[in-house]
Amino acid sequence: MAILERNHLMIIQEVAREGSLTAAAARLNLTQPALSHAIRKIEIQLGIKIWRREGRSLVLTQAGVWLLSLANRLLPQFSLAEERLEQFANGERGILRIGMECHPCYQWLLNVVSPYLERWPKVDVDVRQKFQFGGIGALLSNEIDILVTPDPLYKPGLIFTPVFDYELVLVVGKDHPLRNNKYITPEHLINETLITYPVPAERLDIFTQFLQPSGIAPRQQKQIETTDIMLVMVEHGRGVAVLPRWLVTEYAPRFDLHSIKIGEHGIAKQIFLGRRETDEELQYLADFIQFAAEPTKSDPYC
Repeated sequence: MAILERNHLMIIQEVAREGSLTAAAARLNLTQPALSHAIRKIEIQLGIKIWRREGRSLVLTQAGVWLLSLANRLLPQFSLAEERLEQFANGERGILRIGMECHPCYQWLLNVVSPYLERWPKVDVDVRQKFQFGGIGALLSNEIDILVTPDPLYKPGLIFTPVFDYELVLVVGKDHPLRNNKYITPEHLINETLITYPVPAERLDIFTQFLQPSGIAPRQQKQIETTDIMLVMVEHGRGVAVLPRWLVTEYAPRFDLHSIKIGEHGIAKQIFLGRRETDEELQYLADFIQFAAEPTKSDPYC
């Protein structure tokens, strides 16, 4: 069976390009006798004549013309592939797959991703919210590369880096009777419609850290996907919501809202970026975490 090798195509291309064995040999860093020997070996190995002599010149046969066309198509692809592989190996190129377990953090992520993409022009970003086995499972199964979460679950092989602190607050409309309260107690929410993102109650801090320990539940829980619609509903008295204070500050120019401390001491949280230990050498991934942890990126209002 004839086995075509990359160096065969390189020789065919250089001989055709230079028009003489002497010039082609110089381009290939070979002596002329060595190149002549290589040409004979290629024809023997492939079992076909690639060149014929016309005077002192080598002319491609029909098979040689076809191989030259093949070389002109494939060799640039080989070079590009090697360049890309080197970039992957050096952490200069890739797709950074970011998983989100924090709905309001999309606004924060925008502040990080835009300048990051300018800094890494050969890296793409893919943001995912739904995972087959949850965020931690997605990290462990290589479905994502970074997990944005307020609730890290430390497992062997995973590293979590805190990137910013924030406080959860109750958000009410301008005419809500609680708007002037310094803080709320669980009893204040008994008759309220609590608007939340579509997340199970067992993963919402307002339930796990505030209401459930007191054995209290709101009158109704309504789930809404987007922050804008959630705040429109709150502004018009259709319910109350719990959001990070920084996010309420960001939306303040657009909505007439009031934020109230949850409990006398508030609910303090942190956002973490989780990654696999085995990805430590991926420079573009490590740089994203470092970039996100910079004060001007991690807190838009620092």
